[in-house]
Amino acid sequence: MATPPEPQDQAPGEGEGLLIVKVEDSSWEQDSAQQEDSRHSEACRQRFRQFCYGDAGGPHEAFSQLWELCCRWLRPELRTKEQILELLVLEQFLSVLPVGVQDWVCERRPGSGEEAVALVEALQKQPVKAWPQGLDSVRPIWAPR
Repeated sequence: MATPPEPQDQAPGEGEGLLIVKVEDSSWEQDSAQQEDSRHSEACRQRFRQFCYGDAGGPHEAFSQLWELCCRWLRPELRTKEQILELLVLEQFLSVLPVGVQDWVCERRPGSGEEAVALVEALQKQPVKAWPQGLDSVRPIWAPR
């Protein structure tokens, strides 16, 4: 019958109940998943906002479909009330911006209201000549007071 090796015959870490595992960096997977989630969320938001009453078979079905679309967009099972409010207020903030500015800010995909405000403030601080093409027509109606 074989006897277990003496401690001096073992390599470090062997026989001590420890298993050394290599940890892989999965940050790229998380970034990819976040981008996919962002695209999915935007698609759900658009379906919710573009829903038409005529697409449903009556008021009950219309309300049910809107509820489902809203839940797919806002995901209340995963997000806090504060996160949901942030999404709603951010969307409303973007919708009240002048169209050219709205498009410019949306292209930069702000993740929060603070980011969106910072983008708008940075744009306002630039001289009109430095604004991206197409936004200079917005300046006269949108100049800070």
